[in-house]
Amino acid sequence: MSATRSTRRAEFLAGCRDEAPLQLGVVPFGMLYGIGALAAGMPAWLAQLASAVVFAGAAQLVIVQMLTAAAGALPIGLTASLLNLRHVLYSASVADYVRHLPRRWRLLLAYLLTDEAYAVAILRYQTSSTSTADDGATATTAGMTDLRHWYFLGCGLTLWATWQLSTAAGLVFGATIPAEWDIDFAVPLTFIALLTLLLRERAGQAAALVAALGALTFATLPYKLGLVAAILLGLVAGVWAARFARDGK
Repeated sequence: MSATRSTRRAEFLAGCRDEAPLQLGVVPFGMLYGIGALAAGMPAWLAQLASAVVFAGAAQLVIVQMLTAAAGALPIGLTASLLNLRHVLYSASVADYVRHLPRRWRLLLAYLLTDEAYAVAILRYQTSSTSTADDGATATTAGMTDLRHWYFLGCGLTLWATWQLSTAAGLVFGATIPAEWDIDFAVPLTFIALLTLLLRERAGQAAALVAALGALTFATLPYKLGLVAAILLGLVAGVWAARFARDGK
């Protein structure tokens, strides 16, 4: 096995390993979606297909909740779009790190770019700097080819596989789960875990502070739009802080 192939494998496995602890919150989250999809009258095959194609946990959960409440297509679409706007900011945050990759890699990583994958992968990018050679190739400071996208891939695929399996578990076993188990705790648990990761960096601290202030400021907005506004403001603050820190070095 060549040294390059070995390094790719090491990066990929490191991404899987570092992403694994977050799956403790993802499993009940996915099951909750599967249970909610069946309660909303969605066929099991369609619910599973949505997890594979859409692959957006918070948006999927909100969609099935709104379907249960007999909401119309337009409100559902607008709500899901607002929730997923944060991925635009995630993309902006990682764009400089993946710009050198072929389009097939960028498309794959864009598909796998979720809250949990971003939270782990961005720390990997931020803790090791890169330099760009005259021919446009990206290399680490140690002079080796930048293979951190394999780490990103490990993070994303770990989460994707867990989400598919947990959705299937919710669809198959949801009806047998006692009501008193109340697995709704999974949603806040997942995002608390993300917060503990991101607070290690100044960008995460800035995002958390601005989001908290935004949640308090816009708490009176209807349809929980204040929470959406707080998320977007926090992400903008995080991206700005990360770029300011990088440019200031």
